[in-house]
Amino acid sequence: MTMEDLAHHIIGIAQEKNLPITNLQLQKVMFFSLKDAIVNHRFSESALMRIYDKPFLVWRYGPVEKDIYDEYRIYGADPIIEPNKSNSDFESLNEKIISLLEEDPFELVQQSHDVTF
Repeated sequence: MTMEDLAHHIIGIAQEKNLPITNLQLQKVMFFSLKDAIVNHRFSESALMRIYDKPFLVWRYGPVEKDIYDEYRIYGADPIIEPNKSNSDFESLNEKIISLLEEDPFELVQQSHDVTF
C-alpha cells in the first residue's frame, strides 16, 4: 500500500459511485483520508508508514503529493477519466472517501488550510 495505491483506490471509488473527481479534489481526498486513518487508527503505524511513502507539499490550494499531481495534471480542472479500481486494502476508508467526494472541492481546500493534527 502506497500513496499511489491510495490515489488509484480513491479514483476507483469515485468511478464506482459515478462521482467526478479532479486532480485538485483527489489531492484533498487523499490528505483527509489519511488524516482520518491516523485519527481513527484505521491502520497500524507500520501500514501508515508504508502508505505515506511520499510527503504532501504545501501549495497554494492545500496539500499536494507531487508525483500523483504530475500523473493527473493532464486533466487540468476536468474530471479524471482513466479507469482505476478500488483496492480492498483501503476499504476502511471508503465511507470517508465517499463523503469527501460529495463535498465542494474548494471547501476542502479551505479546510486543508485550517487543519491541525
